Amino acid sequence: MIIRSVTFYILLSIWTFLLGLIFLPFLILPSKYIRIPALIWIKGIFIFLKYICRITHEIRGIKNIPDEPTIIVSKHQSAFETFAFYYYFKNIFFVHKHQLYFIPIFGQYLMKSKMVSINRLGGAKTMRKMLKDIKIRLDTGSSIIIFPEGTRKKPGDIPDYKTGFVGIYKENRRKLLPIALNSGLFWPKNNFIMQKGHIVIEIQKCIDIDLSREDVLKKVQQSIEEATNKLSI
Repeated sequence: MIIRSVTFYILLSIWTFLLGLIFLPFLILPSKYIRIPALIWIKGIFIFLKYICRITHEIRGIKNIPDEPTIIVSKHQSAFETFAFYYYFKNIFFVHKHQLYFIPIFGQYLMKSKMVSINRLGGAKTMRKMLKDIKIRLDTGSSIIIFPEGTRKKPGDIPDYKTGFVGIYKENRRKLLPIALNSGLFWPKNNFIMQKGHIVIEIQKCIDIDLSREDVLKKVQQSIEEATNKLSI
């Protein structure tokens, strides 16, 4: 798996650079077209994972996705789910660090995709702008994906759910869609060596929108963690 993992990352770098050059014209086209090169790029990653690293995947619970803008709250164990969510969900956006814009090639395409960025050094003013941008996107038909623990967690780590998503929920009164997964078993955090296996992303049933702040946090964590633990066995 060491050789396979090294091969994967080399091909990923070449693939990213190559497509970044080929699809440069998309940077001057309307933003709605930027999804085309993004989907091709992600499809290539899936192929590399399957045939080089022997990592396959499936999405369960598609029927649980509501036909309306939603606050999607997901476990975060690897880079895989960030690609998979963009690929399988239509009309979604992430909140990301402003600094990602400065990554060569990737940053220019990210900027064109019109996600919501936040500069964590900007203080309360930046937070207010972020919440305003999120509301605009939700009100115009997009769903947001949030990782409530704020960072990738290794399988088996103690859960550490932050309350940030609860504020977004209270502000916008949208349904919450919890997602469990086991990607960290095969694309580990802080370890470049992949492990062959089958990634499962499991979409849970929506959570009611008439809960208190405390109940929302508890319900989301319980839903995600119970399902994630089952997938990690």
